[in-house]
Amino acid sequence: MLISIILTRRIKMITFPVKTDKENAAVSPLFGKAKFFAFYDGKNLTVEKNPYEKGSQLVNWFLQKGVDTIIIKEMGSKPFNKIVQTNIKVLSSGEGRVTTNEVIEKFNNNELNELSVDELKDIIKEHESKKDHSSCSSHNHDHDHHSGMCHKKMRSQNPYVFL
Repeated sequence: MLISIILTRRIKMITFPVKTDKENAAVSPLFGKAKFFAFYDGKNLTVEKNPYEKGSQLVNWFLQKGVDTIIIKEMGSKPFNKIVQTNIKVLSSGEGRVTTNEVIEKFNNNELNELSVDELKDIIKEHESKKDHSSCSSHNHDHDHHSGMCHKKMRSQNPYVFL
């Protein structure tokens, strides 16, 4: 007698940041500052407004909602430090524009890669470097951003520059 056992993945809850609360919204590259989060329990998808302004506070909210997996494009160091203290898995949504439906399909087909701590650290470095240079994209980066001198010089050259 042949007995077959079908193993199914038990999903508690996954979440990922989305740009809007519209149907099939694009995944947001932002994490902590995303305006909305999609929640998927394996059957139902809901989108909720982000009640916090910082990523580290989101982790407690996710834990209260039973989230066991987060899907991201980018993440800062504060939510990362909080997540590594939990059993929450972090998956990559991939490069480029990805919609809610695409993420769910890829998740259901096991096509999303779980990120190691080292991979997450690389994502954080990239995220932090974008944040540090976000207001300096119009000039070269051969200077110290922390001194504020480049911005003072730019303001003196053009008082209408908002930095």
